[in-house]
Amino acid sequence: MHLERWRVKAERKRGPQGLRSAALGLGVLIFSLAAVRVSAENVKVGIPSLTVTMMPLAVARERGFFQQEGLSVDLVLMPAALTIKVLLSGDLDYATTVGSAVVAAVRGIDVRVLMLFVDRPILELVAIPEINSIAELKGKAIGISSRGGLHDVTVRRMLQQSGVDPAQASLLVIVGSGAMLAAIKSGNIAAGLLNPPYNFVAYRAGLKNLGFAGAFVRIPSTGLVAAREKLDRKPDQIRRMTRALSRARAFAREQKPAVIPILKRFLRIEDEDLLSKIYDLHGRAESPDGRIDPALAAETIRDARLAEGVAKDIAVEQVFDFSYLAPPH
Repeated sequence: MHLERWRVKAERKRGPQGLRSAALGLGVLIFSLAAVRVSAENVKVGIPSLTVTMMPLAVARERGFFQQEGLSVDLVLMPAALTIKVLLSGDLDYATTVGSAVVAAVRGIDVRVLMLFVDRPILELVAIPEINSIAELKGKAIGISSRGGLHDVTVRRMLQQSGVDPAQASLLVIVGSGAMLAAIKSGNIAAGLLNPPYNFVAYRAGLKNLGFAGAFVRIPSTGLVAAREKLDRKPDQIRRMTRALSRARAFAREQKPAVIPILKRFLRIEDEDLLSKIYDLHGRAESPDGRIDPALAAETIRDARLAEGVAKDIAVEQVFDFSYLAPPH
């Protein structure tokens, strides 16, 4: 429609010769745009799920930040346990599972965490209505997603910091957020950790929020990960990726009304009130500049070593490399 109006206006003003010149200019423009598309580098990024922690990727795609850096980015959905293996096979350019990358690095696999999206778990401890505090969970059953995993570590720290010995609670493995929510609602467990949107659905049902996990523990979980050899082979691509994602993160922080429709499409959630709450909770967990301090990085590596039974010391720079990010302000 706009192109047709433009052509009619050009014909009236310029006559046949003017129209030919204008058409030639339009042809050059179309050819130039096609050339940009052809020259864009194809990049594949592995993501474990469609969650709000992946918001920088969704925003960078929809707002054109990747395209402006000459990148055509595909998001490949796959189980978290597979992302590092597929990354090393060369079928992915980047992964987003920071926890898996740290474990892989501790095991001697040469990968690097280049950027962090969040440095705290986006989880809340949700309880039955009769429970008013974490201290009241002493002697009660609490749901976790797996032994030794993020939920297990987080619940134990939340209990300890609230004056409860974790040994005085029963930690039961319940797989899946839907099943966890159902177990709390039925009273089969007194509490459990839930991620968005399940936590907010729980509050609508009358269940109680006992606390944001990120206020008790900092654990980097999501960001940008690459194989070490890529740092030597394509450093410019890494800089463009991190630059596009940094712009997306800044845009997302400042432009909530513009981001909500992006989240609606990405998360496949129509409820805008729910999306608003998810967006706000994400803001409490994100890393301000894509980095973590050396102390937290060292602690993260130490925890992975203990979990994997690795005695050898591992330097922070063997796991985290934030040199591709713009200098902090």
